[in-house]
Amino acid sequence: MNTRNQRLSFLLSYVSIVTVAGVYLFIASALVPYWQGLSGTEIQDWFAGPFARFAYMMILVHLMSIGTTIWAFLLHRRSEQPLGMLWLVALVTLMICQVFNFTLFGGNYNLALQSGALDPEVALQTMDNWDFFHKVRTASVCVSAIVMSVIFMRSTRQSTSAG
Repeated sequence: MNTRNQRLSFLLSYVSIVTVAGVYLFIASALVPYWQGLSGTEIQDWFAGPFARFAYMMILVHLMSIGTTIWAFLLHRRSEQPLGMLWLVALVTLMICQVFNFTLFGGNYNLALQSGALDPEVALQTMDNWDFFHKVRTASVCVSAIVMSVIFMRSTRQSTSAG
């Protein structure tokens, strides 16, 4: 990373991706097991209350991860440095996560569970689907975070060997 803008864009991208990955891992390891012990009605109450406030706050982090990663990728492409394929993998896996996030979760599962209008059995099935796709988006964003770490380590190594 040669320029100040490249370093800043990478840092913002990395922090936002790692934040999303960390939150998703927390949800998978702590909240999902808790939710699985709730009834369909209790799940809907939980999604309409505490989780709704949290989910809306996370929209900013998701948008920041998309914007900063695209910015960092474009700056990297302009500099014609190696690691282009790794950047592409990081961006694609992040976009897979975000497609799941904004289409399935924001537009489907979260709204359905927040509505409180689902039959309790349907709510439980919806929660099972939510859990499955949450695992997919968690794996996707974790791959992106790992690839971003590799990019950072390799670009740091290249900068120190070139300097």
